[in-house]
Amino acid sequence: MYPPRRKKSKTKIYLAIALVAILVAASTAIVYYTTMSNGPRTVTVGVHVGDTFTYSIKGYATLSSLDAVIPAGFEINNQTDYYKLTITDVTGTHVSLTTEWRFLNGTILNDNQNIDLSDGNKTNTAGFWAIYAANLKVKDYIRPNGADLQIVNKTDTTTYANSDRSTNFFEVGNEFYDVNDPTHNTLRYDYMGIYFDKETGMLETLNNIQSYNNPQMTLAIIWSLTDSSVWTVK
Repeated sequence: MYPPRRKKSKTKIYLAIALVAILVAASTAIVYYTTMSNGPRTVTVGVHVGDTFTYSIKGYATLSSLDAVIPAGFEINNQTDYYKLTITDVTGTHVSLTTEWRFLNGTILNDNQNIDLSDGNKTNTAGFWAIYAANLKVKDYIRPNGADLQIVNKTDTTTYANSDRSTNFFEVGNEFYDVNDPTHNTLRYDYMGIYFDKETGMLETLNNIQSYNNPQMTLAIIWSLTDSSVWTVK
């Protein structure tokens, strides 16, 4: 278990980008506190009932120490055929969706989620969360009325099969220490970078890497949009 590190490390950490055991755990890496002194901000939802988005999931592991072992469950990422979500309801700033996670052996896991795009609150803590308000600009909060001070870092243009779309990007990095090490020198560095479509607020690409110093290894998971009913991806 790795809670946030409270003292500066003398150990070099491998800077990287992105992990998720399933796109779920990374959401806990971006929690901060704020007060809404100017009142609630207007939030626009960019998805509609019936919209679908499909992703590929790939995992990569680099073991730099002889005693490094790939964690149990990590291989599930490379056993993924696709991960598809469907928007089932939009009420105010609340978006409901269903997900279908299909594996190469034909197994399918179905799940449900309801998330408030205003503050990021969700009914399924282990469900899909990477959907944001529409038309956010650089320096806007990604959760306008929530406890998340993370902002949009930049806006790029992504070229798809027959269209160019504006894409927002944000990144966050955190350092954690192992509570079982009294010296607090056993570390994990977690960096996550997310690209999401500006018009719909939907995830396009998630890059997450967790880098460990003892034993030395780096685990990366990448989510990539492969298909959508809203625009032609490929």
